Amino acid sequence: MSEDEKPKPTVYRPSDDPLGIDPDKDFNAEVRRIARDAIEGCHEEAVQREAQAALRRWGMTSKADLIAEATKILDRVPRSGR
Repeated sequence: MSEDEKPKPTVYRPSDDPLGIDPDKDFNAEVRRIARDAIEGCHEEAVQREAQAALRRWGMTSKADLIAEATKILDRVPRSGR
């Protein structure tokens, strides 16, 4: 390698990341693959993990957490006539 050439940066990502974009492949094709998989419902667990991580980073609560909290509140409400 000559002095003018810079080494390609190393990209670290888990090998089992179905949502990841391979930098050695065509970017547009990779985006289409990810979109097609999402539309078809593929990799649902990976999508959920990504969504949960994003919500945590943004300081937001997931829908499942909101439902669990609402259920706890409803369980404390007196049930008259039941």
